[in-house]
Amino acid sequence: MYRQAQSLSLRVTNRNMAEGEFEVVPIPQVSLAPDQLSRQFLVCNVCNDNYNEDGKHARLLPCLHALCFECLNKTKVDNQLQCPIPTCKVTHQLGDLDKTCPRDNTRRDLMDFVKVKRAPSAVCCSVCPSNIATYRCKQCAEFLCGECQSAHKRVNATKDHVLLEIEKLKQSQDLDAFCRQLTCGEHAGNDLKLYCTKDTCQKPVCMMCAIVSCKETNGHKIESADTVADAKRQDIKDQKSSMTKVGKEIQQVTDNVKTEQEKVMNLRKMVEDEIDETFDNLEKIIARGRADLKKTLENCVMTKQDHLKAQERELKKMKSEIEESSKFTEQALAYTNAAAFLQINQTIMSRLKTLTEQFFDKEPHEMATFGFHAKGLIAEVQSKVAEMANIWSLSAFTPNCRAEFGDDLEENKSATFVVKLKDFEKNAPFKNGTLDVADMKIVVKDPRGAETECSKKMKKGSSDELEVTVKPCMTGRHSLDITVLDRVIVHKEFESKPAIVRGGSKKDPVSPKIPPKKEGPKPDPPAPGGMQKPDMAFDREKSHKDVSVSADGKVFKNSPSGDPADLVKSNSRLQKYKGAYCVKGFHYPGKYTYAIKMEIKIKKPLDKSNLVFELGIARKSAIGKNLVVEGEKFAWSMIGAHHVDCDAICLHIAHNNHLLHHEVLTSNTAGSTMERLFGFVLDTEFGQWKVFDQKAEKQICVMEAVDCSETLYPVVAGYNPNSVEVTATFIRID
Repeated sequence: MYRQAQSLSLRVTNRNMAEGEFEVVPIPQVSLAPDQLSRQFLVCNVCNDNYNEDGKHARLLPCLHALCFECLNKTKVDNQLQCPIPTCKVTHQLGDLDKTCPRDNTRRDLMDFVKVKRAPSAVCCSVCPSNIATYRCKQCAEFLCGECQSAHKRVNATKDHVLLEIEKLKQSQDLDAFCRQLTCGEHAGNDLKLYCTKDTCQKPVCMMCAIVSCKETNGHKIESADTVADAKRQDIKDQKSSMTKVGKEIQQVTDNVKTEQEKVMNLRKMVEDEIDETFDNLEKIIARGRADLKKTLENCVMTKQDHLKAQERELKKMKSEIEESSKFTEQALAYTNAAAFLQINQTIMSRLKTLTEQFFDKEPHEMATFGFHAKGLIAEVQSKVAEMANIWSLSAFTPNCRAEFGDDLEENKSATFVVKLKDFEKNAPFKNGTLDVADMKIVVKDPRGAETECSKKMKKGSSDELEVTVKPCMTGRHSLDITVLDRVIVHKEFESKPAIVRGGSKKDPVSPKIPPKKEGPKPDPPAPGGMQKPDMAFDREKSHKDVSVSADGKVFKNSPSGDPADLVKSNSRLQKYKGAYCVKGFHYPGKYTYAIKMEIKIKKPLDKSNLVFELGIARKSAIGKNLVVEGEKFAWSMIGAHHVDCDAICLHIAHNNHLLHHEVLTSNTAGSTMERLFGFVLDTEFGQWKVFDQKAEKQICVMEAVDCSETLYPVVAGYNPNSVEVTATFIRID
């Protein structure tokens, strides 16, 4: 048996030396202070008692935290154990306890290391505990006093052991001198110097184990424990290096998260400043309106008071003359001299008759008949704030977003693909806002680097999918970028194939056709009396993508129609204004008239203050900045909207903060309809825009001080297509 063990030991040693495939990993130095080592590694995380070699020996959990064996048995429930560390709390399935939570004997070595580091002069001899140890045997892992050290040197079995002075050990920074050789639990006294690498074993063994239970003839493979440990250390070192890289990536992401938090707060400040600036301007407008109204009120009061005071002065003067004449007459009547009385009689009589017959108004020239009219003002302001001011937020998480292209992208052919947007929880990304108000751009870059902005809309019935229309102008590699506030949330590259002529295999090379030169629209001849009646049409190519204009430009609808691939977005198409403007404009000098038939049909009741339509005139510079042109410096318009006070669809016409006209158009109930023919006259010489009920031949209102120094274009817009159908048609005036 001894020869067999000796032969096995030689084979293992020689094989490991011959292979030479493992690099010995240097033993790392301990960097923590003794007290830190004790707190972190030598105290149970549940009972706070020091580990020992008996019932409170350390057990290592899969999460690399530890607790004593007693606490492990007390804490586990149905072969489950939750880590006691508050920052961990991971639940482990125990199964085979010795494999899942192995005994951690490295802590025994660490105990001796800490004992020497803390108080080397208080370390007791392992053989005679009443004496203070001065040496430690590296092989026996025992502390020895002076007498035991001398005896150790005399015994043949231990005389060659390495004895280290404790004072010198105190200066050591590694655990090499404190390592204890483990012995086999099945074969007492045998050191665990070998390792069985068979998958079902994977454990340190002694020489007897290798001969008896881990025979190589049964598929076991025995290696030197030191060699395997060196290899395992190298594996752990490599894995630790990989883990450290992950830690650095986590730190980088953490830094990015902190940076994004700072950007969120900075953007919050910017948006708050924009909100404050907007409402500060509104307050100024309101303050100016208040001042103007008070000034108008003062002028009204002063005019009435001036008239009344002048009347009062005149009446007082007349009354004074009567009183003076009455006194004189009484005195004259008292004269008894007949001749003297008769000399002045005629003069007195004439004066009295004049004063008696004089004319004066029997009523005050003015009445206290004035007041303040602001019906619907507060509701109108509230509706405008709710309609036009909002906060949008998009929580798109780039790894969860993607663009799905088909395989049929061809040169000069429009195609629609789907972009799926998700937040980090894979939910719909839009919060407190809609796609229409989000500052989102979808740009395709062709192989030359030229950029084209694409049209987009929410896919019907979806809250996280966009339908994007693209029309590659050439073949080759293209790239797509979806940005929000210049932050890229989706980047995708795709190929555009050469166009294929349907019915043939390839596109026949033909010379490009040069389209005939288009002549500009001829001006309409002036009508009798100097009134021009231009042939009006909306600019179809520049209308908003979410509305439709008929091929002849005569009919406008508030919802798109036809093939969405035709709605290729361009820089000239309206982005915010949900409408269209005319091809022709009105310029000075001239007097123009035109008519528009408005038709609306309520599909379902509109919410408070929802817009329905807008008709107006404006400079091009004032069109497209907002949902409406009303309120712009060089724009004049009339609005159809749900009115809170009336709970109906009403027509509002206002100018310079004064309501000029208000009337109910139709009720806010599903199925209700309205048809009105509005006529308009723009007099550029006098700066007047007149609105008529064309069918009733009745003037509705007149807007004064219209700036006609630059061309003005008729505009129309329609809103809320899910609730109301809006149709505007140009009608030729004969």
